[in-house]
Amino acid sequence: MSWRYPLPVKPECRVPQMDPHSFRPCLVLPTYNNAGTLDDIVRRSLALSLPTFVIDDGSTDHTAQVLESLKPQPLLHVLRHAENKGKAAAMLTGFRAAEAAGCTHAATVDTDGQLDPEQVPALLTAASANPAALVLGVRNSKIARCPARSVIGRRLANALIRIQCGVRVIDSQCGLRVYPLALITRVPVQADRFGFETEVITLAGWTGTPVVQLPVSCRYFEKHVSHFRPWVDTCRAVRLHARLLVTRARNPAFRTQASAGREMSTSSLEAAPVRAAK
Repeated sequence: MSWRYPLPVKPECRVPQMDPHSFRPCLVLPTYNNAGTLDDIVRRSLALSLPTFVIDDGSTDHTAQVLESLKPQPLLHVLRHAENKGKAAAMLTGFRAAEAAGCTHAATVDTDGQLDPEQVPALLTAASANPAALVLGVRNSKIARCPARSVIGRRLANALIRIQCGVRVIDSQCGLRVYPLALITRVPVQADRFGFETEVITLAGWTGTPVVQLPVSCRYFEKHVSHFRPWVDTCRAVRLHARLLVTRARNPAFRTQASAGREMSTSSLEAAPVRAAK
């Protein structure tokens, strides 16, 4: 395992100030074996009248048939992986396609039905006001049927991110976000699968990228479908945080960046306090 980044995260890698008038958002929906909820989520997403990129990450259920039944729609773009590569790879495929299509920002929505696409406009409003910012949705940790291990894992990841880069996040795991595509093309995220969403926050802190957090509602079903593998993915998370902590310790510049990240996160929270989602 490499403990160093293949490319340095330097000040010149910071996301440049963007012209608000060039704000061109889209939706990126990574999906894997969520055929039961996919049709509803995609249709509700298309109702937002934004370019919508759905990435079928090698699904083995009838996801392909569901997506085929939704065509043709001018705003819908379906991309497929021949085999499952993980959530990070699916999102990156969507981000590259979105950037090639001229989009500047991508709102991500999971397709398991826990998060409502109708909440995206609020996040896009925040992103439009702060074009260089990474906008994170924040779920209430006291949601009915929310697994205890998810709450514990989220809190631990939040604490480690603060140590790594100084950014105080409340929910480092929520799949409802808005990414400035300029950030994704400029920071060398190494983590795959679920680790991408955690690592990108740390890299945002190291590069002085503002982090804006907004409350979102979420639900858990009695038959919760999760592709998170407790042992394997927890081991990956441990390796990820160890790598980030060592990288920060070896780079004095990152310690400086972390202080700036802390100030930006604090101001964001004061400007838009996060309340418990209803």
